[in-house]
Amino acid sequence: MLRHTLGRVVCGAALLAALLGSGSCAAPPQRTRPNILWIVWDTVRADHLGLYGHTRDTTPFLDEWAAGARVFDDALSAAGYTLPSHASMFTGLFPSEHCTHNGAPRLADDYVTIAELLDRAGYRTYAFSANPHVSAAGNLVQGFGTVEHPWSAGLHTEAVAILREKLPEEDASSEFGERLRAFDRGELPLTAWHVKAAGKLAQGALLRWLEAAGDARPYFAFLNYMEAHRPYLPPRRYRERMMAPDLVARSYDVDRSWIPMWEYTFGLREYDAEELELTRATYDAAIAELDDHLRELIGSLEQRGHLDDTIVIVTSDHGEHLGERHMLDHQYSLYQPLLRVPLVVRYPAAFAAGREPAPVMNLDLFPTLLELTGVAPPPGPPSRAVSLLHPEAGRARLAEEPSSSELGVRMVLERHPGWDPTRWLRQLRSLVVGRDKLIRASDGERELFDLAADPFEANDLEPERPQLADSLEAALERVHGSLRHCTPQRSADVPLTPEQVELLRDLGYVR
Repeated sequence: MLRHTLGRVVCGAALLAALLGSGSCAAPPQRTRPNILWIVWDTVRADHLGLYGHTRDTTPFLDEWAAGARVFDDALSAAGYTLPSHASMFTGLFPSEHCTHNGAPRLADDYVTIAELLDRAGYRTYAFSANPHVSAAGNLVQGFGTVEHPWSAGLHTEAVAILREKLPEEDASSEFGERLRAFDRGELPLTAWHVKAAGKLAQGALLRWLEAAGDARPYFAFLNYMEAHRPYLPPRRYRERMMAPDLVARSYDVDRSWIPMWEYTFGLREYDAEELELTRATYDAAIAELDDHLRELIGSLEQRGHLDDTIVIVTSDHGEHLGERHMLDHQYSLYQPLLRVPLVVRYPAAFAAGREPAPVMNLDLFPTLLELTGVAPPPGPPSRAVSLLHPEAGRARLAEEPSSSELGVRMVLERHPGWDPTRWLRQLRSLVVGRDKLIRASDGERELFDLAADPFEANDLEPERPQLADSLEAALERVHGSLRHCTPQRSADVPLTPEQVELLRDLGYVR
């Protein structure tokens, strides 16, 4: 009965869209629940994809494939880094509602994830994650029947071999090269953070899982790729596509080790213009590698019939600073390079191909998938996420930085003992309403931006337009106050294994 009711609701929305001329929705098929393939390109910002107007040809396959998909032009993340963003996508809740972040790096057991709901509804569930946070360590994979990582037994050897291919002897851009040499000497292990090879492994792992299942139930597969996450290790052939030959060699020399990168972000050192441009080009090369992995994955799944009646999603958990506002990586900020993410959904039964200008968020995937599959939401107050089938034109969108990384601060303080880190240990909230964006810090500092005129937030308008800032701050407080707030866990309340501590330390999030 629920499935037929859903069909009438979605079909009604499709009819209304047709009458209005938008054509954004149509009724899902009535036979069985659709399969779901959810792909996260970790750390990929929207404006570095061809689909969103980037000048370098980073995503030729995605650009072509998305011609048959719904492309959401204005999608934001609820947070600027992995833990809170993935928890929000998987639960449909904002960070203040699930309290999963740097200071409490584990999703509490009582939160119900999309994987748990689909598993209970009869779906086969699978996750392949190259991000150590999206693992049992962060409890973000609850509900997935099968979970694999590049460091899993049976995959680790191949993953290390791929890492060797990505790390030529001349690569001095990070600590990875020396770590691999120390591993070869038997001095140090390679942690999950160092086994950075999801792209090649994810396709084979997913195919083996699909073809070993041997039943007709629909599947939910989630894949997290880490190629675009610091320190950026694209093979040479992708660098050659993004930069001149003489710059390829120099791209291996830009030091993006943890301490220099944090020193730059904290204003304690500089990268020159060429080093920043080489960083951007190397990042773009990593996205080009992701695009080829997507081409191979989609092709292999289509060839075997695994994409029949399948919702395919390509998105990101957050973006990346690439020198904007003197910042690198993805901490200490709620600026657009971190919040604006790609979001592409290909499912002709419910989404007409084309561009969707309405404001949306990546956590909106939670109610969208429940609506498309006819699965009931968990009990309790409803999620504030909005189904992508019914985007709201005037929506106010909240994002949060609930806990900044203490590790980067501590690492830099050891080298600069007189430095004052106070402004980097704040909590942040932002609200975007139309073209206006307010960022408010826990110390009371405010920033106001006109995103239409100033998409990279170079010009703070708060001193010129304090009344607009007041109005947005009041709206921010209303939105935040309407959430069902959680009780923050202390890190000490969540025991971690020694291996998990090592993984999180290497990733740069905990001490």
